[in-house]
Amino acid sequence: MAYRKTPATAARKDARRKTILDAATRLFGANGYHSTTVPMIVAESDSSVGSFYAHFHNKEDAFAAVLEVLGQKVTDVMDRARASQSDPLLGIRCAVESLFLFLADNPGDARILIVESSGLSPRLERVRRTILRQHAEQVCQTLESTPTAFSVSTPLIAARCLVGAVLESLCSWLEESPNDRQSAAEVARAVADYNSRAIRR
Repeated sequence: MAYRKTPATAARKDARRKTILDAATRLFGANGYHSTTVPMIVAESDSSVGSFYAHFHNKEDAFAAVLEVLGQKVTDVMDRARASQSDPLLGIRCAVESLFLFLADNPGDARILIVESSGLSPRLERVRRTILRQHAEQVCQTLESTPTAFSVSTPLIAARCLVGAVLESLCSWLEESPNDRQSAAEVARAVADYNSRAIRR
């Protein structure tokens, strides 16, 4: 007789996977990719080695899944921000500020997305580039949807610049001493101001 997965069994399996992913996210964000091991993830998630390998092939597989979840979180943050504004320029401005503040509030996530995922392996680089490309394409769609509101000759290049400006500004801000740097809100506003001036008609 074939085994049938019940909704309750599937829910428990999903919950275990999420617990492992949450633990992996904390460890990758705090220690980096190379210093985090599968036994550390297993211990942090109060799981077992067998449970880890039931969900992931190896550490790289878990890191790719962490990146994908993080990419969705960032997408959700930006979507909510844009949806909160009826004016497309204000929507982009709000998305820029919200993205900066989300990553500033979650420095481990920022480390994973900006630093740790860069150049680790061809597979992880593809996942990272896909996330960044999707966010640039979202901004590009906004620019193209209301061309009369923006002074942009090449929307996709402008969108890449907007996303890149947020990530570079955030990376620099995180590297500064917390005692000497401006507040996250001030920097987020400054980045949004600059980007708004660059694209508005």
